[in-house]
Amino acid sequence: MKPNIINVSLNNKSKNFSYPILIGNGLLSNCEELLKTLVLKRKVILIHDSFFSLNKKNNKQFISFVEIIKKLAESINLIGIPGGDKTKNISQLEYILEKSLSFKIDRSSLIIAFGGGVVGDIAGFAASILLRGIDFIQIPTTLLAQVDSSVGGKTGINSSKSKNLIGSFHQPVAVITDADILKTLPKREFLAGLVEVIKYGLIYDVKFFNNLENNYKYILNYDQLKLNEVISKSCEIKSLIIKNDEKENGKRALLNLGHTFGHAIESFGKYDGKIIHGEAVSIGICLAFRLSSKIGYCPQIETDRVVNFFKQLTLPTSLKELNNFPITTSEMLKKFRYDKKNKNNQLTFILNKKIGKSFIKNNMDENILNEFLNDEI
Repeated sequence: MKPNIINVSLNNKSKNFSYPILIGNGLLSNCEELLKTLVLKRKVILIHDSFFSLNKKNNKQFISFVEIIKKLAESINLIGIPGGDKTKNISQLEYILEKSLSFKIDRSSLIIAFGGGVVGDIAGFAASILLRGIDFIQIPTTLLAQVDSSVGGKTGINSSKSKNLIGSFHQPVAVITDADILKTLPKREFLAGLVEVIKYGLIYDVKFFNNLENNYKYILNYDQLKLNEVISKSCEIKSLIIKNDEKENGKRALLNLGHTFGHAIESFGKYDGKIIHGEAVSIGICLAFRLSSKIGYCPQIETDRVVNFFKQLTLPTSLKELNNFPITTSEMLKKFRYDKKNKNNQLTFILNKKIGKSFIKNNMDENILNEFLNDEI
């Protein structure tokens, strides 16, 4: 079966740039033709989640992929790194950079990121600064990465202040998304990725949200047709939003629905696995809808519908569920001040008027936030 191809086209003042996202089943074992023009006779550095190994029998897709690269490339060197959010730090980045340089790369060399969002973010950042920028390809292996972080060129690492504060915009030359590899995911990670899928319906397309409500059981059972549909639709929506706003100076910020709250929650958890990104964003989206209702933007019935859907999926929806987290209103407000969307020392949030209609709320009143958080914590 031929892959579905979505072209991400970016318009900016200096140049127009586009690259393909290829979505399908079995792509990693049958991608020689897809990769030929991108990989042929180049030095390749494959930065991969250390979960995948050439020595594990259950990593057939990874092993097949490496064999294909060996056929095409001048050389291939592998760098395995842990997949958790603690990996996105300056020391791990330095390790990747120095290791890559030891392979005597040049500006025609190519990085391939094989893993989830963490691997894609740090590998992409390394590609953006090695030799002042080399090409890279995204091979996302989690649902979250397939529908969100692998698309759009955001790369980076975390700071002690908050998530993703150190990084760059560096677009991949291609994204290859094989839905089959999602079967290697723990159920918890799969559900967390589904949050980012739902987000697209909430910010942009109520019909897509309706479809997810009606068909989520098929998706949870890895129905190939439904999975490919929701991955493709998510990537289509994201590519439309970022087309004229590559560097998040305007509407691209809508993609951060729930993330201002979510990133703050993650930082309280110290990235130690007590809560993972999608779970934190699940709570963050529910908080954004509750806040939208509290200040009169969104009908309560819409908010209740969103919260109930996340509950159906057994995802967290409230700060009160985080019994072991040292969350306080004052500390949450401090975290918000490091959010990348803020301008002129004013807090910016993504809120909703209804399902499918998000908007950017600048100059958010801290007194309202303080009162809201006191009720929620």
